[in-house]
Amino acid sequence: MTNTFDKFPGRGSQRSLGRWLFLFIGLFGLMTPVGPVWSDTALRPPQPRAMAETVSSQANPADHAIALVSQGRMQDALAVLLAWQPTTPADLERKLWSEAVLLRQLGRRDDALPRLEALVASRPDVPRFRIALGEVLTETGQTDRARLHFSEGLAGARSEADRLRAEEGLSALGTDRPLSGYFGFSLVPSTNAAQATSATTFRGPFGLVRINPNSRKRSAMGVQLDGGVSYAPRIGPRSRLRFGLSSTVELFDGNAPDDLRMRAEIALVHDLSQRTQVEAGVTYSARWIDNKPYSKGPGLTFGLTTMPTNRDRLQVFAVAEQLDHDSAPGLDGTRALGVLSYAHALSPQFSVRGLLRLERNDAAQASAAFSAWDAGLGATYLFRGGLRIGMDVTWREAQFDGPSFVFGATRRDEQLSATLRMSHSQINFAGFAPELEVSHTRRNSNIFVYSFDELSARVGLIKQF
Repeated sequence: MTNTFDKFPGRGSQRSLGRWLFLFIGLFGLMTPVGPVWSDTALRPPQPRAMAETVSSQANPADHAIALVSQGRMQDALAVLLAWQPTTPADLERKLWSEAVLLRQLGRRDDALPRLEALVASRPDVPRFRIALGEVLTETGQTDRARLHFSEGLAGARSEADRLRAEEGLSALGTDRPLSGYFGFSLVPSTNAAQATSATTFRGPFGLVRINPNSRKRSAMGVQLDGGVSYAPRIGPRSRLRFGLSSTVELFDGNAPDDLRMRAEIALVHDLSQRTQVEAGVTYSARWIDNKPYSKGPGLTFGLTTMPTNRDRLQVFAVAEQLDHDSAPGLDGTRALGVLSYAHALSPQFSVRGLLRLERNDAAQASAAFSAWDAGLGATYLFRGGLRIGMDVTWREAQFDGPSFVFGATRRDEQLSATLRMSHSQINFAGFAPELEVSHTRRNSNIFVYSFDELSARVGLIKQF
């Protein structure tokens, strides 16, 4: 963050959005804070001399505070700012910015943080606010949030100084705090969590077969727990060794199978430059369904992330796993996956993205082996006030290698998925941030029992450290 605040970085107010955008914010609209988003009770009360000087300088408290700082009277300057009662949005922004700068200079980062969060929420179009917030988040150990704000600030940087600060912030992440992690808890209602068919019967080689009701489409209520921890000590000027462990647990009410997935990794991460990072590693994953072992095996990974320009991010990721299935040896084989993703920031508030994914599963049983590809498009918009909305649409096609023994046909699938995500940067509960996700998936298969549709939601809290 800059050490001076005489040149306020704000700009004119952003253009208003079309009415159609407000259809998306109904669920979160009532959650937007309408009062102050911080408390000044922890700040030192104004000193008598500062109060007297404030009264004599009501015409321009910010300039008066700057003069006090130039005299080395930091606490008096802060008292002037705290006593200031702005009457215009522009003055309120200048007050918050000036207080944040002073509080950080005084070593009170926890008090500076809510001011900067309020500024970013009210003016998401000002890159310097985001970069300053990223710097304070880095100092308080919130590296994932810091990375997001540095990236968005870099995308909208209007000056060389802002660009350099954002790049320096991104390159410094992970050097001081190699340990990071996350934990999340969600409720997951679904109309078809098992992704089962809605058909009741089918004609097999020996006549009409009735499908067990427990194997058909049923609504379910579940709980999802997500957690992970990563330790990435630096082993060279531009290299780190990352150790990671993550897991996802889905527990349902009996109308869908419980699912537990765990993954461990060791990866070497190397910064080719401030804009390009590569990594390669080994993994081991395991999965249990309804408390019974389902699959396990080692894998290899490779990843590359680069930013060709301030507004663009290109990522390439590949993984190959050798999976064994305890109860279904016909599914044993190599699974390979490659992902290419690209994101472009049209502004600090609005970004678009695209994705292409190729998958190959060489299962021992030909009817279970397949090749598939996915293509997706998405966008995210950050509203004034802190509401963030993202939308992604993905199309998938899969072609299996051999005919099904039961149905006599070679399976072909087409699948369309749409996901809406919502979060709010100004709302948290004991450090946990709320997230809402609504998804709809429909698959059409030439073998009708593999066709399904599902509408699900995920309402939860997540904490990163």
